[in-house]
Amino acid sequence: MRKPFIAVSLFVVLLCSPLLLFAAPTSSKAPASSKVKCCNSKHKTGPIIIQEVGPVVERKIHEQLIPPNYIGIAFYNPNYILPYYFTGSPDNAVYEGNTPNDESLNNAEFKFQFSVKVPVWKNIFNYTTSLYAAYTQLSYWQVYNKTTFMRENDYQPEFFLETPVNWHLTKNWHVNFFNVGVNHVSNGFGTDLQRSWNRLYVEAITSSQNWMFSVRPWAVLTKNDNNSDIAQYLGYGRFLLSYKCHQQVVSLEAYSLFVHGGKHASGQLTWSFPITHYIKGYVQGFTGYGQSIVEYNHRTNSIGVGFALSDWV
Repeated sequence: MRKPFIAVSLFVVLLCSPLLLFAAPTSSKAPASSKVKCCNSKHKTGPIIIQEVGPVVERKIHEQLIPPNYIGIAFYNPNYILPYYFTGSPDNAVYEGNTPNDESLNNAEFKFQFSVKVPVWKNIFNYTTSLYAAYTQLSYWQVYNKTTFMRENDYQPEFFLETPVNWHLTKNWHVNFFNVGVNHVSNGFGTDLQRSWNRLYVEAITSSQNWMFSVRPWAVLTKNDNNSDIAQYLGYGRFLLSYKCHQQVVSLEAYSLFVHGGKHASGQLTWSFPITHYIKGYVQGFTGYGQSIVEYNHRTNSIGVGFALSDWV
């Protein structure tokens, strides 16, 4: 029985990429809830102090402080590279006859995700709502196999309307943003391995001093015949919870909690911590279904270590 709620979003982090020019800087000295200072140099008004902002608002302020550029590009979902990513039970069955020399998958591989967004129309008709385009790519590279090959690339273009709000839920919790969007996820194989679906979603993003909580239910618009039952595994929405303290971020994504009584529930836990001003250490663990779209109906447990340029907050 279909019920709304819960399922997945995971860059090639080019550590010397020009994207560093647009990344919101992180400081290893100040906690996430610290005061944020900005200065209007045009009018010489001096520093503006914004006290005790939550991680969601802090990230938005950093985005607004990015120097003007023709693209206005900013990070969207986490951008990371995991040189070592170990999967306990790779889905060899789905790849049978589709690998170089018909090799089995190696448990260890190279995983990365790249995710950016760009404003298409800011402050539509002078309202606070803005239209964004985003692109996320999740890749798995069998670099430790006898013959290296890219086993999976998941492409996710997206358009969404972002509306900043300031709704008070409690004394400490606020709704910061309300988003409506549509996204497409596909691996682009064009063969029996082709997997894809299109979704319409709404999202409420809330935060307190150190916490961020996002609820994103979605409706499935269309899906490929090869994955007609994908929603039974990846669900009808996602919960995302993040905690930020002293520039360390712990995040938990949960999917499919309410489909078939949680029988196909999945979760991804991550931890990022500062190494340099721009680069973070990154640890990721996954359990459940759909770590990539081609294995949407295959349960596995995985863990990886590497580096990140951005996190959820």
